[in-house]
Amino acid sequence: MLISAPKVMPLLARALGGIAALLFAITALQVFPGGSLHPLSKPLPFFAYPVFVLTLFDWAWWCRRQPVD
Repeated sequence: MLISAPKVMPLLARALGGIAALLFAITALQVFPGGSLHPLSKPLPFFAYPVFVLTLFDWAWWCRRQPVD
C-alpha cells in the first residue's frame, strides 16, 4: 500500500500495488485462523506474487526514468 498511496507514482504502479496488497491481505486472513498455505498454494498467494513483482518492476522503471540531480 505504500506504493499505492502517493499520487507521485504512476497510475499502473498504484493500481498494481493496491491489488497486490489486497491479495496479500486476503492471504494473511487465511493464515491467521490456522490455514496452511505455502507460496504455491492456489489461488492465493500463487497469484499475489506475480502482481507484486509487476508492481516492483513498474516502480523501478519509474525511478529509472526520473532525472538525476
